[in-house]
Amino acid sequence: MTVGATLLFTRDGGGDPPTATGNTPAAGDIASANDTGPVSIITEDPTCEPWRPIISTLAKQERQGWEARPYDVPASAWTPDQRRMFEAVADAMRQAADQTVALAKLTPHRVMRELYEQSIAYWRAYADSIPRYIERDNFLAGVATDTSGALVAICDAIAQGSAGSRGPLVETSEARQNSSSLGTPDSPQPFMEASGNPVCAEWKRISDNFDRDGEPWRDADPNIPASEWDAQRRTIMYDVVPVMKALAKDLSVLGTKSDNPVLADFSDLAAQYWLAFAAAIPSYTAADSHLSAVAAYSTYAVFNACAAAIGG
Repeated sequence: MTVGATLLFTRDGGGDPPTATGNTPAAGDIASANDTGPVSIITEDPTCEPWRPIISTLAKQERQGWEARPYDVPASAWTPDQRRMFEAVADAMRQAADQTVALAKLTPHRVMRELYEQSIAYWRAYADSIPRYIERDNFLAGVATDTSGALVAICDAIAQGSAGSRGPLVETSEARQNSSSLGTPDSPQPFMEASGNPVCAEWKRISDNFDRDGEPWRDADPNIPASEWDAQRRTIMYDVVPVMKALAKDLSVLGTKSDNPVLADFSDLAAQYWLAFAAAIPSYTAADSHLSAVAAYSTYAVFNACAAAIGG
């Protein structure tokens, strides 16, 4: 698996986005404080609309050359123009992180808060790495791209109706005994231990296997609905269903083994959305692609966090 690409909110397929409700919580007031239940498909969230301009503004800055950055070149070898480009994106990431703090407090969903918090933590970690940047620091950006990408896709799945129509088809996972603590949204820390986690090697193995086994599906045009599939496309889509179901089960097991509440929630989030996408296959529409995007980004987030800690 590689660092995910930055996504903007997509509005294709119709559907109005949700609007934010309520007031920004006061310092220390965390709306998800009482969310201790299992992770499930999210069908509404008041933070989607205020999240939209934050991530769009950052993405516009990243498109000013950073997306094609020489990530393998250390800071000591940058040209003056390259240094200015990296520093400009670092500043934009810090600004996005600061703005995202309020959303981490506002969302009523624990896993949304964790995604916001980890976007904040890894944006800041990457920005802090810039003066002495080395190639491995690129994985820090990868984690932030993946957690923020998962948030984008969650909100798109809500706005375009796929979360509401497919969520009821998925059996909710069991509630875990140990959910993550509230932490401090103002100054969250990276969820991955500095030495990595015992599940990292197995996470990489099953992720790489899915990259291989799911390649025909991944290469297919996601904009073609089930009603227009030819025989070959139908075979590709139905063949990937057991692969996704097996991946969902494996990720959930690794989440339990990790003894890391945030990693466990990300594994359950990925599993729930892989299962939702698999359930959508018989009547697939383009809007369902956001379900697999949530699942993929959640999976990549752990992969890249492991790589940031112990190397790729």
